[in-house]
Amino acid sequence: MDKELLEIVFDNVYNGIYLTDGQGVTLRVNRTFEEMSGISNEELAGRRLQDMVGENNLFTGSATLLVLERKAPATVTYSTRAGRKLLVRGKPIFDENGRIRYVVNTIWDLTVVNYQKKIDSDTARDHLLSEEDIIACSERMMEVVDLSLRVANTDSTVLITGETGVGKSLIARLIHRTSERGKEMPLLQINCAAIPETLIESELFGYEAGSFTGADRKGRPGLFETADRGTIFLDEISELPLHVQSKLLGVIQDREFYKVGGRRVRSVDVRIIAATNRDLASLVAAGKFRADLFYRLNVVPVHVPPLRERPEDIPPLIRYFVDKYNRKYRRYRRFSPDLLDCLQGLPWAGNVRELENFIERIIVTSGTEEVTSRGIGLCESQGEFREELSLKEALAEHERTILHQALRQYGTTRRVARALGISQASAARKLKELREESGKVQTKRDP
Repeated sequence: MDKELLEIVFDNVYNGIYLTDGQGVTLRVNRTFEEMSGISNEELAGRRLQDMVGENNLFTGSATLLVLERKAPATVTYSTRAGRKLLVRGKPIFDENGRIRYVVNTIWDLTVVNYQKKIDSDTARDHLLSEEDIIACSERMMEVVDLSLRVANTDSTVLITGETGVGKSLIARLIHRTSERGKEMPLLQINCAAIPETLIESELFGYEAGSFTGADRKGRPGLFETADRGTIFLDEISELPLHVQSKLLGVIQDREFYKVGGRRVRSVDVRIIAATNRDLASLVAAGKFRADLFYRLNVVPVHVPPLRERPEDIPPLIRYFVDKYNRKYRRYRRFSPDLLDCLQGLPWAGNVRELENFIERIIVTSGTEEVTSRGIGLCESQGEFREELSLKEALAEHERTILHQALRQYGTTRRVARALGISQASAARKLKELREESGKVQTKRDP
């Protein structure tokens, strides 16, 4: 393949490409990235990303810097100085000595456009999803991102599952924004558990004038009508009443519905993404969720793993949240290495949401610039013998600590087994028991 052809391919692929060396120095970006970011190759080439990332700088974040730190692939979202929102997947290229020679970044544009369509302003304001960022280093979370990108440009219905706080709405937004629908229409959402059962049908499908007491005399469009040619995100779909489930099934099958109190059929072109933290198959077996609707929703299942099963994501998330809330509250707090190590070993029953809330609380309440585990009374008992434990219980607790640390350090059961001198089957079994035990703790904590 000659150089001219390589140049043509490099500058005309759909995605942006950002290439750096092993020290984070920009070597080249392609034309697509220039168009996405509004920053030219001439302005970037030869400059270190370390000097271009930060508040009031060219970029708010960098996949490359995370790749160089972790020596592994990473996925992040960040914004440019022009307000463009980008998803970046960074991949290290190693030399024969195991050193990073290059980092190749592939970029998607997630920028929210200014929608010019006739959308009910109250509905759009209430239901547009807020801005959040993706930070992923773990193999399992990278697989979730990969699957989301693969299904984005289809109209397949997606069912996102996972515990509370893992980032299901984040994945819904990623799927929408990297789709063709995301270029023209917003992603609208409704929390099925937050709307009274008597109102949820009218919220979803709208109502005609005078259809019930207190109704607007002009009637009102529902979320499906508002989201026409876009995407609707039905969060906590398990809480949808059975009679509304039947109507939703009709929309998925026929793309048609009636407003509450209406006699004229309405056609709609909407992509549906649903999410739940419950086991829908069990609800189907118990007669609390329609089996036919479950099968229609579960065309593409996307499971977001809990934070305790991807501990390698915890350190970059901590740094991100510390920086976020330092800037928000104009503080200069930093977390000590012992605190970072302690936080990575906790189960985080509330997942990313709990981690973020914890860090915000510490940034706001801490009276010292460096925050330590002892300073906030966390993890103080680690490594201390407690008299109330039997020898068997003490050994089991010590084993749990070792397993947590090994998983955090090595990431996979094969590497954990090699480090601990046990078989991979034993490592997998012990880690599975550890996850199940953490799950039971979470169940007891949840209201």
